[in-house]
Amino acid sequence: MTAEDRKQYHHKRPLMIIISIVLLVIILALSIYSLKVNSFELTFEQAFNAVMNRIKGIQPETYYEEMVDYVTIDVNGPRTVAAILVGMTLAICGSVMQTLTRNPLTDPYTIGISSAALFGVTISISLGINIIPWLDGDPGKIANAFIFALVPAMAIVFISSFKKISPTMMILIGIGMMYVFSAFNTFLKVNADEEKLQEIYIWSIGTLTSTVWEEIIPITIGCLLVLISFMVLSKRINVLLAGDNLSHSLGVNPVKLRIICFIIISVGVAICVCFTGTIGFVGLVAPHIARLFTGSNNKVLIPASALIGALMILVGDIIVRSLPGGLPVGVVTALIGSPIFIYFLFKQRRNAAF
Repeated sequence: MTAEDRKQYHHKRPLMIIISIVLLVIILALSIYSLKVNSFELTFEQAFNAVMNRIKGIQPETYYEEMVDYVTIDVNGPRTVAAILVGMTLAICGSVMQTLTRNPLTDPYTIGISSAALFGVTISISLGINIIPWLDGDPGKIANAFIFALVPAMAIVFISSFKKISPTMMILIGIGMMYVFSAFNTFLKVNADEEKLQEIYIWSIGTLTSTVWEEIIPITIGCLLVLISFMVLSKRINVLLAGDNLSHSLGVNPVKLRIICFIIISVGVAICVCFTGTIGFVGLVAPHIARLFTGSNNKVLIPASALIGALMILVGDIIVRSLPGGLPVGVVTALIGSPIFIYFLFKQRRNAAF
């Protein structure tokens, strides 16, 4: 980080602290509010009492109280937690991807993770093929999605072990694999029946509808993996902003660091994708919003992006639950994120700076 960057950091620090506190308060308030949002009508008092009774170990006495407890804790609870954790993971990975590649148009799915994961789900749904034979149904789909999501990262690591590749080449490898898996997905979807096609489609645009508490543990592990790893590596990642030649002179191997980061991103995003599907635009837009008040210093950009990503998916899921018809959250995040991204795209062209 240059002297100018340090000066800007100290100048913006009070603003960053205030905005971070405001974001935390908003996320906490929306998290509590989201516990009551469902097609099954609840009041805030009923949802709050259900949470307190569960904490105190008080059992519901009537069928209606059982329904309130079930909807609040077992339906809305895991969706709220998953929205926050997945949003954090995608936003963190997006901010790091943009720094690693020095390209503001990249996101966690750029290297082909989503298409590869979708292929794993598609072959499980349409053909009944599971990589782990003894896993059927949802566990089989989740395992397929996770395993295939790691394929692009393994391809990049394999190729880089034989040849030194640039950030642009890494992205192109990922895009190439994305098109390959997309072609396979299209072929399988063309031959799938209507019911299977609908299931594949809903998964491909991202949904939190079927999230359960058992899935929160691996999602939490994925979120902590990327958050802790990239906070530890944040100083080295900052060095990459100066260019590969200067990075070498400062003791940072840019190729090795990018590969390590791509592996971490792939594992973290793969964990999220295999449970929630592809929720778009969060990893692309959240870092851009965070840079407005943090700059490009990853030490503060990463946690700021995490808060904004959590807020984006949480708001999107609340909107989805408020609407009839079970709209997937990925549709709402796309509707929110696409105009914001277009704004930043035009702003980026005017400023010509990243």
